[in-house]
Amino acid sequence: MAEAEVLKNLSLDRVERCMSVMQSGTQMVKLKNGSKGLVRLFYLDEHRSCIRWRPSRKSEKAKITIDSLYKVTEGRRSDIFHRHADGNFDPGCCFTIYHGNHMDSLDLVTSNAEEARTWVTGLRYLMAGISDEDSLAKRQRTHDQYPLYEQKCVDGWRNGRSSFLIGTGRLYFSS
Repeated sequence: MAEAEVLKNLSLDRVERCMSVMQSGTQMVKLKNGSKGLVRLFYLDEHRSCIRWRPSRKSEKAKITIDSLYKVTEGRRSDIFHRHADGNFDPGCCFTIYHGNHMDSLDLVTSNAEEARTWVTGLRYLMAGISDEDSLAKRQRTHDQYPLYEQKCVDGWRNGRSSFLIGTGRLYFSS
């Protein structure tokens, strides 16, 4: 079943449970480049417009607006998870939030798979429910502005080193 169908078929009760859990907050490990994970309390703000976390030295920057979300993926798919290969994270407890103009990633690990599913479901529901036309128009403009081509290295001179990058024909959009 397509993701849109799944979201459409969610019961109001299930959605409200997700929102309640998210607003109450969940302790998760926030993975970063080249460092150990940081335990933070993540929560959905009272207006359901931002994901926030604490503690943070830069509290005003410790947020991601819902209208800046591009996608949410389950499991250990991001580059950060691959770099943390030594981490024995259960894939069912892992998810990544892609957001912002340059498709930044926020890589999170929950203590159990149910918490991860709750957050993934809730975030996807919130993303699908954006009804503010300005937000939708801004998201579309941003996607049109920042196309990302999948590239691969090519050994054009056949000397064992990559000479240049070529596009593979796959186009990705960032937000």
